[in-house]
Amino acid sequence: MSREITVVTPENVTIEYELAGLGSRAAAQLADLLVQIGFFVVLGLIWVLILSLTSGPGGGMTQLPVLADIWIALAIIVSFLIFTGYFIFFETTQNGQTPGKKWLGLRVIKEGGAPVDFASASIRNIIRIFEFALGSYVISLFFILFSPMYKRLGDYAAGTIVVKERSPSTVSIPSVPAAAPAKTFVADTREAAFMVDAQLLDKSEIEAIKRFVERRAALKDDIQEHLAAQMAQPIMTRLGMPLPSPPFKYVDYIELLYSHYVEERGVL
Repeated sequence: MSREITVVTPENVTIEYELAGLGSRAAAQLADLLVQIGFFVVLGLIWVLILSLTSGPGGGMTQLPVLADIWIALAIIVSFLIFTGYFIFFETTQNGQTPGKKWLGLRVIKEGGAPVDFASASIRNIIRIFEFALGSYVISLFFILFSPMYKRLGDYAAGTIVVKERSPSTVSIPSVPAAAPAKTFVADTREAAFMVDAQLLDKSEIEAIKRFVERRAALKDDIQEHLAAQMAQPIMTRLGMPLPSPPFKYVDYIELLYSHYVEERGVL
């Protein structure tokens, strides 16, 4: 049974998510496990090669006893990096998606809809170690089955949820009334961006632009463009600028406004 939640972002954009259930999450976990096993196989082959190079003339591993403690420590560190660091790395750098989640169309996000960051990815995956130690993920299955939001213990600790990739139809963007301009123009995005002096932007517009730039990676391209247009068109209308026509990209316009403001005022 699918469960859906509705999140209203700070930009007043309503996004409906379908939560990932036990089946899809287990399939993604299995896919990630196969990738991790692949890493272990490669490292095992490297280990065998190292042992062959450090073997004595008679076949005995003359250097291994001396380095035994170092090898054991390295094995522990590498195992931790593959078991836990794998998830932290991919969820942080790939916008909440490990290879397994990407293949299954799943994504980790924060409860408020924001992209997962390093801190939350670290918390939810370090907790994974304790979940595994307490019963080989049995406790995780229990929490996912009986949680209203399909959350395991790590998700509760990190304030995250796992959702299915959304489509444009699941996003509701408030309409912005705008006066119909007498004419439209096709302008180079960079030139158009600098037609607005960053000092003319009010605080609320600056904050909205800042949040958009920080959060846009979590949205699909068409949703980004809709949201950027929602912010840019009122600014253009207020300043008496005619609204541009395609192929003008509002996303690029907002990004350049942000860069222009940072250049004038410093980091937001």
